[in-house]
Amino acid sequence: MNRWQRLSRYRTVRSTPDRPIFALNRAYVLLGIADGTLLPFIPLLLVQRGMSAAAIGLVLAGAAAASFVVGLICAYLADRSFSAERMVVFAAAGAATAALLLGLPGVVTVGLVIVALSLVRAPFMLLDPIALKRLRQARRTDYARIRLRTSAGWAASSVASGALLQGFGLRWMPFVYAPLAATFGTWVWRTIKPIPRETAPASTPQVKVPRIPLAFAGFLVACFLLGASLAATQNFLVLKIDVLGGGALLIGAAAAFQAFSEIPTMAYTGELMRRLGQRWLFVIGCLIYLALYIAWALVSDAVTAALLKLVAGVAFALTFVSAVMIANDLVPSRLRVTGQTLMKSVLFGVAPILGAVGGGIVYDTFGSRAMFLASSVLVTAAAVTALFVVPSPVATPVEEPALPAPGVGEPMLPAPDVAPATP
Repeated sequence: MNRWQRLSRYRTVRSTPDRPIFALNRAYVLLGIADGTLLPFIPLLLVQRGMSAAAIGLVLAGAAAASFVVGLICAYLADRSFSAERMVVFAAAGAATAALLLGLPGVVTVGLVIVALSLVRAPFMLLDPIALKRLRQARRTDYARIRLRTSAGWAASSVASGALLQGFGLRWMPFVYAPLAATFGTWVWRTIKPIPRETAPASTPQVKVPRIPLAFAGFLVACFLLGASLAATQNFLVLKIDVLGGGALLIGAAAAFQAFSEIPTMAYTGELMRRLGQRWLFVIGCLIYLALYIAWALVSDAVTAALLKLVAGVAFALTFVSAVMIANDLVPSRLRVTGQTLMKSVLFGVAPILGAVGGGIVYDTFGSRAMFLASSVLVTAAAVTALFVVPSPVATPVEEPALPAPGVGEPMLPAPDVAPATP
């Protein structure tokens, strides 16, 4: 066998078995790149259009409510007969189209466009259930390794977009985001094909389980408290950086700082889950947020406030990855898409309604320090709630696969089904 034949064989071996994972990796990168050009700068865009902090809170709350309702509808359909993969594709096309409307004049108009944009982007939350479904035949800790691709794309995109928007103005933001969203949708359409829904074997006895286990309902309360604190702090930190003299470049850099620290943390999350369990990982992430909110309440320098986003990246990686895995384990296997979407709808949909409105009112009335301190109370309550409602057995077991055959890499074992737990 000559050199070129060996190289061709090597490429085939490397690319064929993991093709679905390769497609997911690229999808997460493309989504991070697209979102990094838009999401960090929405509060700044609204400020430049003349909105107060309270008005910005109302717009963001409306956007969160729209995302919540549509997300639940999409999850319901995906758990029954509709393709989650195709819903993501249609959402990408709608997001690309809606983003172009951000250039229209008028304060009310831009607010309504942002709500509409959040509505059409809601099916993007189905990407995680799509990934988890394909990881049923892989190591479950591989989810964190795939998810960190979004952080990598976000980091590069937010810095580059911040520099571009500071130099040329926020009016260019729609024309940057739209083609990137369309590229993401095209990639999903071409590479991530729908797979058949799981069906229970005919011989398997039907066991009646609650649609929403009690432990999962309690965990949703913890997600609500965490999400409300995140909505208040992350959105109005942009205003604080702007007031302290930072511009679009520093705001984009702050978003990138968070992504930079998310990447190594997510890469190590699998090991942490094996050692500590998912419940403690979530609690530790909440406690890191507590320290961060207190620090943001005290700082008076834009650069320092932006650099503290490095700490936010660690906290986000711990809480988000553990929340995804907890939700995956606490619901019946036939309702996993619904479980994931419920968790994300509460964390990023319902909770931001309270966080955005309340954060805007507190920011306008009492200042940024009071807003950050109030958020610290919420995140403390989230940690305490999760500590008591999430069952301790919900932890990723240490995998001890059989020794592989010579020349074969680490075996990919099917993920175990965890029965829905109740306290």
